[in-house]
Amino acid sequence: MEPVYERIPSKHEVSTSYRPFSGSSPNPDTHLAPAASPPTQHSHGRFFRHWLWQILSLLWLAPIATLLYLNFSHFVIGASVWCPGGNCNAESTTEGAIQRAQELDRNDHDANGALQFVAKFLEVWFMFVATGLLYDIGLLFARKGRGLPVGYLLTHLEFTDVRYVFNPLLWTSPWPHRHSVPEKRIRIMKLYIFALLTALLTILANLMGPATAVLVLPTLQWVDTPHVSEYIFNGTSVMYAPETDNVFYNCTASQLLARNYSCTLEMYGSALDAQAAQGIASTKQAYSSDGNILLGVSQEEALQFAYNGTQGILTWIANRQVLREMSHEYLKTTGYFADWSPPEYPDARYNNSLQTIMQRQGPSLGVQSNCYSGNITDIELDDDRWVRCYTGWTFDGYSYYTKCLRLGQGFNNTNYDAQFRLYIVDPDVPEYETGVGVYFADKAAYYNETEDFGSGIRACVETETTQDCEWDLVFDSADLPPELKNTSINVGVVSYQVPGTSDDSNRVWCDHVTYQSFPTYSVDTRIESSNPLSLVTLNDLPGNATIPQVVSPDWFLAAWSVDHDGILDGERQIVKELIRVLPAAYETDLTDIDSFLDYQTFILIHTYALGQSLSLVPYSTSPPPGPTEAKEAEKDKNFHPVLHTWATMHVWAFGLSGRTSKLGVAVVITGALCVIARFLVGLRIGISGMSTVEVLAAAFEHRHQGEFEGLEEETHLAKVRYQVAEEAGGRQRFIPEKRVSRWSHASRV
Repeated sequence: MEPVYERIPSKHEVSTSYRPFSGSSPNPDTHLAPAASPPTQHSHGRFFRHWLWQILSLLWLAPIATLLYLNFSHFVIGASVWCPGGNCNAESTTEGAIQRAQELDRNDHDANGALQFVAKFLEVWFMFVATGLLYDIGLLFARKGRGLPVGYLLTHLEFTDVRYVFNPLLWTSPWPHRHSVPEKRIRIMKLYIFALLTALLTILANLMGPATAVLVLPTLQWVDTPHVSEYIFNGTSVMYAPETDNVFYNCTASQLLARNYSCTLEMYGSALDAQAAQGIASTKQAYSSDGNILLGVSQEEALQFAYNGTQGILTWIANRQVLREMSHEYLKTTGYFADWSPPEYPDARYNNSLQTIMQRQGPSLGVQSNCYSGNITDIELDDDRWVRCYTGWTFDGYSYYTKCLRLGQGFNNTNYDAQFRLYIVDPDVPEYETGVGVYFADKAAYYNETEDFGSGIRACVETETTQDCEWDLVFDSADLPPELKNTSINVGVVSYQVPGTSDDSNRVWCDHVTYQSFPTYSVDTRIESSNPLSLVTLNDLPGNATIPQVVSPDWFLAAWSVDHDGILDGERQIVKELIRVLPAAYETDLTDIDSFLDYQTFILIHTYALGQSLSLVPYSTSPPPGPTEAKEAEKDKNFHPVLHTWATMHVWAFGLSGRTSKLGVAVVITGALCVIARFLVGLRIGISGMSTVEVLAAAFEHRHQGEFEGLEEETHLAKVRYQVAEEAGGRQRFIPEKRVSRWSHASRV
């Protein structure tokens, strides 16, 4: 082992009084440090600077706390980033909407540019705080024990470079060099904690800029207003015939009770005609060139809607009662009544947004409907029971079945039926008259030449023993496959007699099964740009439904605006079109383009009439539940849900919707903890801290005492420790670890 040489201090050096940070004299043979002198102008200046840096460091928390509050509370600014006093009306429903949007866009660019400077300022401010934290902690290490390694003397100046994390000196300096006196592991661990803190501050310093930018810059977001509970849904009247005059404005209760639905012609008859005309015109456009069939729209007060067929085999129909309720809010929002401003129609409430979508939950009826051509067979059982069978039913176009319905209230009091006739007189065509029957059956059965699925209905229909059949058992015992079972309960049928044929049993018939859901009705209020048609859409629709609804056939008559057993004449174009295309629909020759277009026309007319009938159905409600009834209402939400209304606004807002914003929150919160640590460490050091000038002066004044002898590699040089001690007059001195060790030994003698 090589001998360790230690330099012997001179007499002058021994007489000099060094006072370590602990306050004890380094050498018991020397005199004590003189008493502290009264405060001087220098100490007053140091006191002022110390608390100035403390306050400036702590003040960084104020803007950060504000940003966290704005983002956690999802604070909404409005239609523009620059929105002083909340006055940035987008005027999206006026003629100057485009010019106003351009003006707001220019303001947004200016405001976002200014906020980026704010983010950079917060980043620089944090670097100032982090530098002070590392400097103060390093000073604490330098004033205690064996001092601070040389490799950490400039850590507070180098840590902002991300490459410093990979500097070997950061991770090797805590361990003593080979010529050093052995050191306790707890001291080494503390230095490694300092290294980890330095690495953490390096990462924070480089992430703080993007993190503050993410939080300080608002983004365009879709923000929901509070969901208001409107009412509890009780049920629809779909299983009952129209009874009250609040459903149809032009009808009296007595007319509806007598099943005289021609009173709906003025409002809804013309609506059906217009909707069908749009669909027919679109069909011809689609097949005359490259195109597509566009659905016709129907109007209810200030809004329009189209049928939604995006969810598989079901077509969902908007409810007109929901649309009427929504129309009142829509008129308020778009400011249609701003010119005369009655009390019930205040100015637009949502104009402080770039776009507002009004939303309302409500009932909707969806229908699965298909049409076929075939013949009918009627089996009369008694006055209020009979069975009707239709040929030609198929679910895949290959396997064909006969579908039989049990009809009449003798089977079930829901099994109603209704009829009307179509009549046309045209000098250019033969006189046509055809009948339309609408039926509802609670149960249906199927059979073909080889299979009746165990029901026995094939034998009952094809033999003369119909009276001897157990018809209730026939319709209950069938073990149907899923594709047939789905259309065997609560089935509606519309049967069209084919005109111009010698066989009165020829029919084009369509069956349908109806379901209920509670979608969200949405309407964009930007009538000048994105929604000039004031079109309502249905969202949050189910992919499938499970409970078929009982549907009164009279709603189909109300849709056509015809009385029960009444006649629709050819003055309405839709009647002419229907009678014209029925023969082609019966033949279903889809290879001929004209026949195919006629078949498509029939499908459109039937679909629009069926959809119109389901859109007319009203529903009843009760007041929303209070806090105590909310839990009970939640249990019954599938059948009697609480329906809400709200608006979704496209606005500039703060928020934590993305992963980057959550990362930004984590970074600034960690930075805030570092700022608090900087303040506490500053309190620990007090005004006795050293400035960088004092550190440099002490370093230049220090005379080499052999502490680097035998150390050549940079990693070894960085491990040499120095303690910083203060003389009696306030001067700072660098004391190498060897001298510290000897004095510490001398003090223990």
